[in-house]
Amino acid sequence: MDGPRTGTRRRVGLVSVKRRDAAGGVYVHRRWPETDRLSGDPPVLWIPAGRPVVEADGRRWSSPYPVICWLWPDRWFHVMALCREDGIGYYCNVATPPEWDPAAGEWRFVDLELDVRMEPGREPAVMDREEFEAACREGRIAAEERKGAEEGLRELLDWALRRRGPFDPAEVARRRWEGESEPPRF
Repeated sequence: MDGPRTGTRRRVGLVSVKRRDAAGGVYVHRRWPETDRLSGDPPVLWIPAGRPVVEADGRRWSSPYPVICWLWPDRWFHVMALCREDGIGYYCNVATPPEWDPAAGEWRFVDLELDVRMEPGREPAVMDREEFEAACREGRIAAEERKGAEEGLRELLDWALRRRGPFDPAEVARRRWEGESEPPRF
């Protein structure tokens, strides 16, 4: 099963890992230990304002606004809608398709360095291309992953420009309403 049953709302974690080296050693880059899985498939996570985010060094912080995260187990990216007072912003990670770890109760993905940021009312901007290229040269990102990342980036930019899926303000509003309306079950 890919995560908690659909139609229920459960507390789940989200974990971003990065590779240390070409040998495949990984470390936890960032963790969202308390997200809420909303209804339906693919998985959509609700992260209320103030929920903790834990960095690799143990530093904790939280977003001042709600965040909605869409995951696709067959896509090389995920999308985070930042529900800000000045409009919807986006931060998207190009990453391996997320995998559900039932024992840990969390979604886990490998961050492939490329990111897309989109400020309210603006076009998407690709970020961290240099870090991506360095990771590919150093073998921390394999050839198959590079191909998946490049394809994922193209698809992600297409979705953003066409306002498809999570880039549709109506979809964000619907998911925000759901996140703010239904308390999680534990």
